[in-house]
Amino acid sequence: PFWTKPQIIRTDDGRNFMLFREGYHPKLKPGLVRRRIEKLRTYEGKERDLRHSKWKLNLICKFVTGYTVEDALQQLKYSKKAYAPVISKIITETAKKANDRHGVQPSQLEIAECFATRGRPVKAINIMAKGRFGRMEHPRSHVRLVLREIDFQLKIYQAYSKKEKLRWYKMQERATEEARQVAEEKAEEKALELEDKRRMEEIRKRES
Repeated sequence: PFWTKPQIIRTDDGRNFMLFREGYHPKLKPGLVRRRIEKLRTYEGKERDLRHSKWKLNLICKFVTGYTVEDALQQLKYSKKAYAPVISKIITETAKKANDRHGVQPSQLEIAECFATRGRPVKAINIMAKGRFGRMEHPRSHVRLVLREIDFQLKIYQAYSKKEKLRWYKMQERATEEARQVAEEKAEEKALELEDKRRMEEIRKRES
């Protein structure tokens, strides 16, 4: 569509500039946006019985929700939260699952949902003075993560500034190029496997 592709402008000194169409874009109806999002593929990741508070884990989950996978991993890399590496590990494993199933690269995914819930706590004895004792609980938490494909055309349309539109457009080009390279590599691997299989069959026929 015209609102997702920039216009290339070439100056006299040979430099190129990308300019998106100016003007106000009407807000899309919620039903249209919802139907577009429902068609996208999603991938779910879980981690159970983490020895951490759900409140502290939810702080990290709320922080990364809405980011792309690459941006989220970059932000968690420099986070000082104790369980930031754990959330980073869940994101990485879920992105790997998407790549194994449908060949979707991390540059094509965003974090749609991430939240922590209360798990079953571990009970222990709390020793107190004068021979008394009580019960204490060590908290456990479960984390659920949902990665979703990025609808780049929708992102570009809904972006407010030209700078943000250009950012999403460059991300779309990079994601398309990565997907093309991965598809070529897989096709080449499949061709090599077929060639090896054919050679093995010829060797078996000669031996027989």
